[in-house]
Amino acid sequence: MSHTVLITSDNPALADLELSWATVEFTAEDGIGPLRSLHEAGDALVAVGILDGDGATILGSGVMVGPGLLVTATHVLDEFPRHGRPPMFMTFLPGGARSWLPLDVIALSKPSEFDDQRRVVSDLSLVSCALNSEAHANFPLMLAPMQIALPLIGERLWAIGFRHEAIEDRAALVTPLISSGLVTAAYPNGRGERMASPCIELNMDTVGGMSGGAVVNAAGYLVGILSSSFEGGPSYVTLIWEALRLRVKGAVPKLHAQETVSLLGAKALGLVKLKGDVHRNPWGDLTLNLSDEEKKFVAESVEESARRPGLNEDERERILDTWGSELETMGSEATIAALGSLPLPRMRGFLRAADIPEHCLAAILSFSVEDFEGVEDLELISTEIIEPDQIRIEYFFQLQTLVWTVEVSEDDYHRHGHDLGEHFTNVIEEGGVASMELVQRCYFKAVTVFDRGRGEFSDVSIISSAIRPPARRSAPNRR
Repeated sequence: MSHTVLITSDNPALADLELSWATVEFTAEDGIGPLRSLHEAGDALVAVGILDGDGATILGSGVMVGPGLLVTATHVLDEFPRHGRPPMFMTFLPGGARSWLPLDVIALSKPSEFDDQRRVVSDLSLVSCALNSEAHANFPLMLAPMQIALPLIGERLWAIGFRHEAIEDRAALVTPLISSGLVTAAYPNGRGERMASPCIELNMDTVGGMSGGAVVNAAGYLVGILSSSFEGGPSYVTLIWEALRLRVKGAVPKLHAQETVSLLGAKALGLVKLKGDVHRNPWGDLTLNLSDEEKKFVAESVEESARRPGLNEDERERILDTWGSELETMGSEATIAALGSLPLPRMRGFLRAADIPEHCLAAILSFSVEDFEGVEDLELISTEIIEPDQIRIEYFFQLQTLVWTVEVSEDDYHRHGHDLGEHFTNVIEEGGVASMELVQRCYFKAVTVFDRGRGEFSDVSIISSAIRPPARRSAPNRR
């Protein structure tokens, strides 16, 4: 079957395409073979290629999970020179094709354990891309539904991707392939620096070009992307867990409310289908609520040296029920103490998140801060048993009404009164100084050590903050 496509400027018709998450059923057979047709998986199966003078060369595969949102293997994208031709993404329809060009690409990285000067990059990348061809509006945009899961030992999965065969008369000859196999091992903390993200091993045979392609479960849900393999197997699959932590520029107007968007944000708008119990805190940290079987498999799969024993769910609930009020009080007091002792330049940086103009920040001479309405939404992030009776607890909470009182000279107030009035309230002029108030809603992350033998906490330390957009300009009514 021959497909041709004309590469165009960004096509806004992408936003109007009907979306479909129909999945394909595959037989439970080991081994590798071709799909029934090039377009069987629709836009969900992406060919990652490069276009040069000889034609198109397919270097790998990807998976379209939302309009203009796809995931692929980082090492496939690394094949493209940073300052050369960008990758071209192709999806195939009956009698036609769609072409896509990247807008934004991101992958997680972390410092190497062996070299302080080097960073280790995840093999999972999230890409946003524009439609750069005819829209073929009579065909829906077929997308891959996702599932956050840890496939268990013996579970059958299927890998789908492309194999590049040759270029004839500037046309790339490609075959869409499918392979099937059973899960044999899991690496929740990654498998060395080459595969730094949570991954699994399958007794599955795959070939070059399938890298970055979809790995789906029996229900047809995407659980990971193919990262590497040995001839005859095994193959290694990077789970899609970390994709939920990534943010890219949106390709359609529905995703333009913020500068960047996550897959969870796209899901909330109905543009991505995701199955699984996932919670994200204000820092972007994810909590995956796995099944009991999956949790057991995680515990069995993590090396003993890497395990950090902590409290179970019932014990965590007991801590919150018994000591939650004390954690709230300590958190509030520690926050106000930490903010109140900030040097003026750092305090100005904190208020910068409220979009206050720099000349207004520079005019601030002094400040004070108070918690007006107390703590809300306290949640434990992690617990770690460091001694038999000593538990390190990391948690976060919201201060619903954090009130800053700042002072500027009366001269500066009259000079910048309009801009200051856009952000501050309750202005009082006295003795050559103007004081005024600003309300913020902020989350704070704290850590403490709990001695459960004595029922006592050590001092709470504030380790991070996340500022919510302002909900109101008026300061609280003081009575």
